[in-house]
Amino acid sequence: MSTFYKDTRINGKLVRLEDVIDVIYARALETIDDSLYELLNDKDDDEFYEDYKEAFGHIVEKLQAFHNNED
Repeated sequence: MSTFYKDTRINGKLVRLEDVIDVIYARALETIDDSLYELLNDKDDDEFYEDYKEAFGHIVEKLQAFHNNED
Protein backbone atom coordinates (compact mmCIF):
# COMPACT_ATOMS: atom_id res chain seq x y z
CA MET A 1 0.00 0.00 0.00
CA SER A 2 1.33 3.44 -0.85
CA THR A 3 2.05 6.18 1.64
CA PHE A 4 -0.45 8.38 -0.21
CA TYR A 5 -3.17 5.82 0.49
CA LYS A 6 -2.35 5.62 4.20
CA ASP A 7 -1.92 9.33 4.96
CA THR A 8 -3.59 11.71 2.52
CA ARG A 9 -4.46 15.10 3.91
CA ILE A 10 -6.63 17.82 2.41
CA ASN A 11 -6.62 21.09 4.34
CA GLY A 12 -5.04 19.21 7.23
CA LYS A 13 -7.82 16.61 7.32
CA LEU A 14 -6.86 12.96 6.90
CA VAL A 15 -8.80 11.33 4.04
CA ARG A 16 -8.74 7.99 2.28
CA LEU A 17 -7.72 7.81 -1.40
CA GLU A 18 -11.10 6.18 -2.17
CA ASP A 19 -12.84 9.25 -0.75
CA VAL A 20 -10.73 11.56 -2.91
CA ILE A 21 -11.53 9.45 -5.99
CA ASP A 22 -15.26 9.48 -5.23
CA VAL A 23 -15.35 13.26 -4.82
CA ILE A 24 -13.34 13.94 -7.98
CA TYR A 25 -15.41 11.44 -9.98
CA ALA A 26 -18.64 13.13 -8.89
CA ARG A 27 -17.25 16.56 -9.77
CA ALA A 28 -16.00 15.39 -13.18
CA LEU A 29 -19.28 13.66 -14.01
CA GLU A 30 -21.29 16.75 -13.05
CA THR A 31 -19.01 19.01 -15.11
CA ILE A 32 -19.20 16.78 -18.19
CA ASP A 33 -22.96 16.37 -17.85
CA ASP A 34 -23.60 20.10 -17.36
CA SER A 35 -21.33 21.00 -20.27
CA LEU A 36 -23.02 18.57 -22.63
CA TYR A 37 -26.47 19.86 -21.66
CA GLU A 38 -25.29 23.43 -22.21
CA LEU A 39 -23.68 22.77 -25.58
CA LEU A 40 -26.36 20.42 -26.96
CA ASN A 41 -29.41 22.31 -25.71
CA ASP A 42 -30.72 23.25 -29.18
CA LYS A 43 -31.40 19.63 -30.22
CA ASP A 44 -34.68 17.77 -30.22
CA ASP A 45 -34.99 14.99 -27.61
CA ASP A 46 -33.92 12.06 -29.82
CA GLU A 47 -31.03 13.92 -31.43
CA PHE A 48 -29.91 15.26 -28.05
CA TYR A 49 -29.84 11.77 -26.51
CA GLU A 50 -27.85 10.29 -29.40
CA ASP A 51 -25.35 13.18 -29.48
CA TYR A 52 -25.02 13.15 -25.68
CA LYS A 53 -24.34 9.41 -25.62
CA GLU A 54 -21.81 9.60 -28.47
CA ALA A 55 -20.02 12.68 -27.10
CA PHE A 56 -19.83 11.23 -23.59
CA GLY A 57 -18.14 8.09 -24.91
CA HIS A 58 -15.58 10.13 -26.84
CA ILE A 59 -14.85 12.27 -23.78
CA VAL A 60 -14.19 9.15 -21.70
CA GLU A 61 -11.87 7.80 -24.42
CA LYS A 62 -9.93 11.09 -24.50
CA LEU A 63 -9.61 11.09 -20.71
CA GLN A 64 -8.34 7.49 -20.82
CA ALA A 65 -5.81 8.41 -23.53
CA PHE A 66 -4.65 11.36 -21.43
CA HIS A 67 -4.31 9.08 -18.41
CA ASN A 68 -2.27 6.62 -20.50
CA ASN A 69 -0.03 9.46 -21.81
CA GLU A 70 -1.25 8.98 -25.38
CA ASP A 71 -1.65 11.87 -27.80
